[in-house]
Amino acid sequence: MHRLWRSVVEPVLEATRPAVILEIGASDGRNTEHLLEYCRQKGGVCHTVDPVPGFDVAEWQARYGDVFVFHRLTSLEALPEIPVPDVALIDGDHNWYTVFHELRLIEERARAEKHDFPVVILHDVGWPYGRRDLYYDPSTVPAEHRQPFRKGGMRPGHAELVDEGGLNPSFHNAVTEGGVRNGVLTAVEDFVKQNDRPLELTVVPGIHDLGILYPKEAVRGNDRLCELLEGFGSADFLARQCRLVEKRRVKEVMRSTELRRQLKRAKRRVEELESRMLPAEAGSPATQSET
Repeated sequence: MHRLWRSVVEPVLEATRPAVILEIGASDGRNTEHLLEYCRQKGGVCHTVDPVPGFDVAEWQARYGDVFVFHRLTSLEALPEIPVPDVALIDGDHNWYTVFHELRLIEERARAEKHDFPVVILHDVGWPYGRRDLYYDPSTVPAEHRQPFRKGGMRPGHAELVDEGGLNPSFHNAVTEGGVRNGVLTAVEDFVKQNDRPLELTVVPGIHDLGILYPKEAVRGNDRLCELLEGFGSADFLARQCRLVEKRRVKEVMRSTELRRQLKRAKRRVEELESRMLPAEAGSPATQSET
């Protein structure tokens, strides 16, 4: 989500001016750091949830103080004890069960506290996990809510996992893409259908797609947010997104090219070392005695 900070996330925060921000899924903290800097400059508190953070939480708490509240729990464990956020960012476990119940817990807490449903920004509503479950830890999802899964890669246009290569081959991915209760976007759509609040979903394309779920009343009372959400479908914004995606594509091509060069250099080095070792082995006493 951090790659869409300037183009999407920060403008949404500027339009909503949240006092409480919820972040589910911190990973290495690149997006978390953006959120904390925003809270420090603009005011507010950020509650971050991640059972296995990839950064030094204590050091960050010392740096940011009261604006940073960390929950070393799964999202479904942490949500009941977190205040209703004004904006929530969901980028955690990408499967139907987790995302659907994250939204439901946020909704239940909002109703209990007579609070508006927040603006929710969800990553990975596009390929590959929009219509396919991922289980970082399958044991955290009840068996009856898990799709058949295995470790295997994914390729665009292939509903089934591939045996070699593909994206994320070391992850526990649903065997088949699509169908009921499968994937992040499916979870969001099912939540909206089952909810009696008037909710809208805007999808921003690019970099696995970003979904923005919001109550209609939030837009009616916020001209800046309304203009922003409408602008995400404009030709100017989509052109900027295309440039952003192309920039990322070029970086990945360059990275892949450099990795191939390193691999070739490593192979040549191994061949050189083997060629140096072979003559010595051929003339060794052990070899002569065998002959």
